Parts: sequence; structure tokens; C-alpha cells
Amino acid sequence: MLWLFLCLYAATAWSFSAFIDNYITDVIFKNKTPQAMKLLNGPIYLLVAGAIALFAGLEHTELGQTGMLILSGVLSSFASIPYYLGLKHEEATGAAIFYQIIPLIYLVADWLIFGESITGQQILGFLIILAAPAIVIFSRKRAKSRRTEMAAALLFILYDVLVVSSGLISTHFSEGINFFTMFFWYLIGRGSCNLLLMAINKPWQERFKYIWRRKRKPFIISVGINQLIHTTAEFAARAAMILGVAALASVTCNTTELIITFVLGIILSLIWPKFGREKIHRHIIIAHLLATVLAVVGIIILQ
Repeated sequence: MLWLFLCLYAATAWSFSAFIDNYITDVIFKNKTPQAMKLLNGPIYLLVAGAIALFAGLEHTELGQTGMLILSGVLSSFASIPYYLGLKHEEATGAAIFYQIIPLIYLVADWLIFGESITGQQILGFLIILAAPAIVIFSRKRAKSRRTEMAAALLFILYDVLVVSSGLISTHFSEGINFFTMFFWYLIGRGSCNLLLMAINKPWQERFKYIWRRKRKPFIISVGINQLIHTTAEFAARAAMILGVAALASVTCNTTELIITFVLGIILSLIWPKFGREKIHRHIIIAHLLATVLAVVGIIILQ
């Protein structure tokens, strides 16, 4: 059951991180090139990797295995680009809805690439879970153009595909080594890619300099706290996927995150509007409650 507790922690941490991401994107960066924060969070990933090597130690890995684990981190680094672009048009709870597609991608990828079998019970469980975000989406009153909503949806789907690719690589190429070694190389890949992307992107550099001059203190505090929360969540989620079935661990993390994000969104919207920023209406709450029930039923069927 350790994988389940790890999933619950990851979901809770990701929920908090999503609202901090929204705050950084909307309040600090004013929806202008939030990817520039890579220049700060890249070194944080490398520092955490150094701490793992120092305190946990590393096991020997083959060159090809090392390269694939680094690639896992690189794909996660690229995934953050469509993620932050999508946040320009979507709130935290809206983004969490699209994460429900991730477990389905895991299931299909395991079947196509690794020959894993799919049972009728699994298909039923995933269909019920997919109905949850559909209910929330269709419960919304259209406040944005269809083109804007479609752009945000495609960006989050691209994010989902990159996240699944990264997760599958780290899961299937970590055989024979301990988890800390796998996570070390993942962080090396992600942190290094962040810095490389910043080095070749002049607009991101200029935006970083501007934010650094104008909003240095809130920028450092929010990004620093968020990065530590997000990194521990990734640690827990990837450990859960290795300990259990990747698709099941993923659906547990993402569905739980959807529930926590919605509840947290209401609370923060009432006490701290800059972080919450959710529209609290009766039909939206009812839709989320119904979606939550369906998501829980789907998880029970999968188990």
C-alpha cells in the first residue's frame, strides 16, 4: 500500500503547486513568458540531484540506461513549455481536468509498446474516470472563444503526452538500480535542459532579467517554494509508479489531484483570491461533486 500513500502525497503537493504556478504565471509574469523561470528552477533541480548523490549515493548504470534516464528529465523539461502556455488561458482546476487523460495514455502506451494486456474491467474503469472531466467541461458557461479553449486543450494534451513519455522511460529503464539513482539522472536531465533552453532563448533571458529587477523577492520565494514542493511530488509519484502499476498509480494521483485542487480552489478563492481565482457557482460545485464520485468509482473498479 506504500504506492497509494505516495500517490496521495503527490496529488496533494501537486494541487498546491498548481495554484502557485497560476500565481507566478498571472501575477508575477503577467502571462508574459513564464518559461523564463527555468533559469531559476534549473539550478534547483541540479542542487537536489547533488544532495541525492551526497546523502543517498549512486549505483552504477550502463551508458545507454543513463542516457535514457537523462532523456526522461529532458522530456519533463520540454513538457513545462506547453504547460505554462496553457495556464495563460486556463485556471488550476481547469488544468487538473486535462490531467485525467494521462492514465489512459499510460494504459494505451503499455499495450502498444510493452505488450501489456488490457482487461474489460480496466477499460470500464478508465471510461468512467474520463466521464468525470467531461462533466466538468460541459458544465461551464462559455466565457472564452472556442479557439482559445481548443488551444489550451491541445497544449495540455501535449503536456500529457510528454509527461507520460518521461514516466514510461524512467519506469522501464530503472531496472537493476535503486530509485535514488534513477531520480538523480532524471533531475540532471531536467535541470540541464532548463539551463540549455534558457541559453538559446534570448526573449526568455530578457524576461528573466526584467522580473529579477522588478519582482526579485516574490519571484525567488514563490519559485523556490514551488520547485521544492513539485520536486518532492515528482519523487513520490515516480516511486509509486515503480512500486505499483504505472497506469493505476497515475490515475490515482491525477484523480485525487482533481478532487483536492477543486476543494483547495474554493478555499483559496474565499480567503486568498490571488491564489484561488475560481468562479464559485452552484452548478459548477454540483458538476465537480458528481465528477468526484465518478472518479472514485472508476478507481475502485480499477483496483
